Amino acid sequence: MRDHARLTLLVGFVLLLAGAILPWMRVWLPYQGYVDVSGFERAGDAGLLVEFGLAGLALTWSEGAWHSRVTVLVAGPLTLALMGVLLLRVAHGDANIYLASLKQQGGTGSISPGFWTANVGAVVATIGGAVQLWRRRASLSFNVGLTRIAVAGSIGGVVGAIGGFLAGTEIAGRITTGAIVAVSSSVVVVLALLLAFVGCWIGAVGAARLARSLPRR
Repeated sequence: MRDHARLTLLVGFVLLLAGAILPWMRVWLPYQGYVDVSGFERAGDAGLLVEFGLAGLALTWSEGAWHSRVTVLVAGPLTLALMGVLLLRVAHGDANIYLASLKQQGGTGSISPGFWTANVGAVVATIGGAVQLWRRRASLSFNVGLTRIAVAGSIGGVVGAIGGFLAGTEIAGRITTGAIVAVSSSVVVVLALLLAFVGCWIGAVGAARLARSLPRR
């Protein structure tokens, strides 16, 4: 906790997760009254934010990942935070379009503090990730070696990610049969991407180990 960059990243990702879970909009419609709209409804952007936040927390909390010299692991928190910033920018535009459409129904609405909390968290995490990447720049290498193990791991990761994505989409479709579109789309996004990450990891590690175990010719 004495590492300021690490602490900044942890605080940022926690705020990002908290903001993703909290309501993003509060709307009023005739004959319905006030209703809170979460980020998991409509496009389901909050589902992606939750995954970005959890992955960022894992990379920041892990001692192995934090002190690693692997560029992907060191740049991972910054990359995830920037993806969160971009996603929230798109979500902000979508929210404004939705709020403007309420006037045609005689309603009104506003963006809730939860959405801004997620934005603050994404910006804070971006700052912490940038500081960490800058101070570790001298110990990182961007050279990519085309070794048998590296190629096998890359291919296995791509295949695993595709398989995980398809499996997540199928599972989400089965468990949300009959559910409203907002719920089903959010579940599809969360499960598909989650299993894509898991499949990528399993495929990459499995293929690399297989290539390592084969005798060299």
